[in-house]
Amino acid sequence: MLLLSLHRLRGASLLYRCLLALHMKSSSNVGSAAAAAFVRHSPPTPLSSFIPAPTPTAFRSSVASSSFSAMSSPSSNDGDSDGLPRVDFDKTETVGSTSWVRLETQTYLVHPEKEGDNGVRKWDRVVRTTKQSEDSVDAVIILAVLKHDANDPTKDEVVCVKQFRPPVDGHSIELPAGLIDAGEDPGAAAEREFAEETGYIGKAVDMLPASYLSPGLTNESACLVRMEVDMTLERNRQIHDGRVQNPALEQCEKDRGLEKLLLPRAGLMEALNDLRERDGVRVFLPLYSLALGMSVSGEGDAASTATGSKNFPLVNLEADGDLNPTPATSRRVVSALRDSGFLLIKTPILPLDLQRRALKAASKFLGSSLKAVTRHPSDPKVYAMLEGIDSFGNGSPIDGPTIVDDLREWYQSLQKTRDVLLRGIAVGMGMADDPNFFVNLHDEDNNALRLLSYPPGDESTGNRCKEHSDYGTLTLLLTDGVGGLEAFIDEKWRAVPYVEGAVVVNIGSILSEWTGQQLRATLHRVAGPASVGSTMSEEALAKAVAVTRTSVAYFADPNRDVYTALNERNGGGVIREGSAMNVSDYIQWRSGGEGAARSGVAFTSTEKTRLGNVGEDDG
Repeated sequence: MLLLSLHRLRGASLLYRCLLALHMKSSSNVGSAAAAAFVRHSPPTPLSSFIPAPTPTAFRSSVASSSFSAMSSPSSNDGDSDGLPRVDFDKTETVGSTSWVRLETQTYLVHPEKEGDNGVRKWDRVVRTTKQSEDSVDAVIILAVLKHDANDPTKDEVVCVKQFRPPVDGHSIELPAGLIDAGEDPGAAAEREFAEETGYIGKAVDMLPASYLSPGLTNESACLVRMEVDMTLERNRQIHDGRVQNPALEQCEKDRGLEKLLLPRAGLMEALNDLRERDGVRVFLPLYSLALGMSVSGEGDAASTATGSKNFPLVNLEADGDLNPTPATSRRVVSALRDSGFLLIKTPILPLDLQRRALKAASKFLGSSLKAVTRHPSDPKVYAMLEGIDSFGNGSPIDGPTIVDDLREWYQSLQKTRDVLLRGIAVGMGMADDPNFFVNLHDEDNNALRLLSYPPGDESTGNRCKEHSDYGTLTLLLTDGVGGLEAFIDEKWRAVPYVEGAVVVNIGSILSEWTGQQLRATLHRVAGPASVGSTMSEEALAKAVAVTRTSVAYFADPNRDVYTALNERNGGGVIREGSAMNVSDYIQWRSGGEGAARSGVAFTSTEKTRLGNVGEDDG
């Protein structure tokens, strides 16, 4: 119904395209009453049988339109009862024209603002000379998605074209499109233009009512048509594989270098941004609108495809040999940290075998009698804090050198991953000219590895780790898959999903403050069955708390002499806004001590307010 309402309101082209993308998520074919705003195109049935024809007015051209007039916008004026504002088409003047367009000055009437005002106004517009009537549809824009695997939508591809456009003196990425010939049905026009530009044989199955591309400049209108492409046809397979060239490409299109371009449906926005940044191409607004609509629906987000989680997207940390992340990776990382402060990452720097060895080493280390192993003063857990690479020593009395060696290898791999993330954050925050800005603030190895073990509990167990935010810059958490980890997002405690081979990333308050809190230092905890406010079921929490939970947390902190300005409270003491506190002092205050003596994590001044009365139990 919203699409139909927009049709009646005329010309909401951006919303139309976003809504089409949302519609694609719920149905691959339109034909139900719930999708009545779409037109099922099945020639030769006239389109007028689906949408009422527009009502003519005295100010519109009397040129008759063919069956596609049903797709045009309503002619009735939607102003006041006296018909104002409206255009007086009899007074339209042609300023100049060429073979394809003409410039007109329109006269339109409004309510007078003051005495002596006759209510006459002027407006310039561009009109296509091929337009047959004021309400006729000029063009079609074609949306075709190639489906290669019915069970894997991440392999879907959106058919686009790339061509040189003289008005912008550059190449543009567009959806296939073209003008409707005189007397031609929009569906037939779409099929013809699609074959001419891409070589594929397609069938028009759905279309939206006419919408306007730039209503402040021109009355040009277009129908958005959805095309189905049968990839079992030999002709389509040959075109797709490049075994034959497109024979229908017109000479003017060859002159502009028009070529077919296939972009991933999952991650369409990132693909468009990459092309724009790498090749300097211009992007067609409807194509960006489509990508935006899929992003809003969560369908087109490649980062969240594997988990289906909006709040905890999975990002493949793609980087070159020098550990510089790709622009797309940088955007995904920053987007997640802006939205929720959390993401999951996979990277060849942290292979699954190394993850398993690190967890096994942590479990054995915590089960030893080493002095580094201590019991937490308030949470039901034991832990060991290993600060800096030197804390691993050259061996261990536990099962020979293997345990410490595995932990050292994990630590060193995390340092490399940290640098990729910090570079990605810098680039994603608009600092592409200085990608090492944050990395250069972390060259002292002021980092720590915390090994954690939560013993089994029962139905009375509350938080196994109390609510807190981290205090440094980055935290990378490796878990054994036992549930209970939750983050406080949108006023709810939401479960952080477990994905084998992935590591959880969240940021601390120092990095959040450095970015003006654009990136979130999110409250999180490890919940139990008695925790307050959890969105996990009691059964799931009871199952999780029935077994030991092992995890390894890596805390990346900046150099100790780096200063930051914070506005925090610690009991009766106040750190005045604008005052400076070095990282060493700040971490000691937030964590309640140094090394194994750390007693816990303090709330920042805003966290207590944000938390409210939701889940303030200490377990």
